[in-house]
Amino acid sequence: MTVDRWHELPIAAGFGDEQAGRAARLLVDELAGLPFAAAGALVPVRPVVLADSVRAAVDSAALRLADLVRRVCWALTGDPAELARRTGLSLADLPLLNAGGTAHEIEYSGCNVRSDVLLSGGTPVFLECNFGAANADPVSTHHLRVAYRRLYGLEPGDGDPEPFRSRLEFYRRICAARDLPESVAIVGSMRESDIADARYFEAEARYLRAHGFDSAFVEPEFFDEPDRRYSIALKHFLSGPWQDAGIPLAGIARAHADTVFLASDSCLALSSKLVFAWLSEESVPLSEADRDFVRAHIPWTRRVEHGAVSFADREHDLLDLAVGQREAFVLKPIDSCAGQGVLIGRNTDPAEWAERLRTAAADRDSVLQQIVDADPLDMDFYDPAAGRVKRLPVTYVLGPYVVDGVNSGIFLRHTPGGNPMVVNHAQGASTNVVL
Repeated sequence: MTVDRWHELPIAAGFGDEQAGRAARLLVDELAGLPFAAAGALVPVRPVVLADSVRAAVDSAALRLADLVRRVCWALTGDPAELARRTGLSLADLPLLNAGGTAHEIEYSGCNVRSDVLLSGGTPVFLECNFGAANADPVSTHHLRVAYRRLYGLEPGDGDPEPFRSRLEFYRRICAARDLPESVAIVGSMRESDIADARYFEAEARYLRAHGFDSAFVEPEFFDEPDRRYSIALKHFLSGPWQDAGIPLAGIARAHADTVFLASDSCLALSSKLVFAWLSEESVPLSEADRDFVRAHIPWTRRVEHGAVSFADREHDLLDLAVGQREAFVLKPIDSCAGQGVLIGRNTDPAEWAERLRTAAADRDSVLQQIVDADPLDMDFYDPAAGRVKRLPVTYVLGPYVVDGVNSGIFLRHTPGGNPMVVNHAQGASTNVVL
């Protein structure tokens, strides 16, 4: 089915090389130093505009999935450390787990959620669900919406706030409920190798200040002084990688006593690929409505281990199935992010695929997931060398964002080419938005 309505808009009727060139220059300037265009010459020059019915289906399903994952995980155990162990995480990689106490871990584990979605026959199918605030999409979304407004006069629809606006309203609810001053620290570090511009962190602080908050981007050492505090701290980092890089966390751990840190380290447990395996195989308690939702919106997913599984109404040995039907599956490490370690069967040498499966089964550290064939999408790119716009089929992933149970926009990652591949900015994809 047709995913995109861009060409139905009046602005698209006269969209040619000259306008695309102006758009490319403005977009490159607006997002200089931020994740946007992939490495290479082609510049994406417009958003995706989903059909209203498809947009509503994605938004509704994203809310339902975020709620389902949170309910299922915390129904298993009320102990954050036990949940981390059950989801295949090492406690050594979660240095801030329980820094704010158990109630904090549970309450704020699911407050920022981005799922990865493909459309198949117009139905949203979720590849995974990521909990936490340490991602670039809200920053890029803010700047892209500013640019598209200037270029095309495009505005988000009613009830479709961007992530910064949703987080602003979330912060206000927290401050009102706790009788706290309206102040938010954006906590990150320019020592991270993939951060090229301080605007990555400062963009949200500027937005909050423009709406009456006291806000600033701070490095972690800010919290080493006991009298320096904000009411809320947005964690634009993962504590495990910071620990590995030697970035100090002791002050942040102490600051949990009187600062609301978002999101808690338990967000990583909710993000584990094992959760999708539990849902897919229905090994956790689910209502009939939950089972119907999972069967419609989550692809077949299993932990890679020795033993029999049911697939397509037949019993198989999991490794025999994965080797014999290599082109039907993708292999994912349980705790991977940014596409690291992911193998797509049809793009992988058979011998390498079989060896990785054997290793994964021995270590029990990966899941096998059925590949989803996505509805086709064409996007417009400007080629500066040729001086013209090119419409190309793309491989894409939608990223609906949910803040504290509120739909908060949809991101888009895409890369030219129609074959399944890992679609991530770190691996060459462009960042975009859905309007």
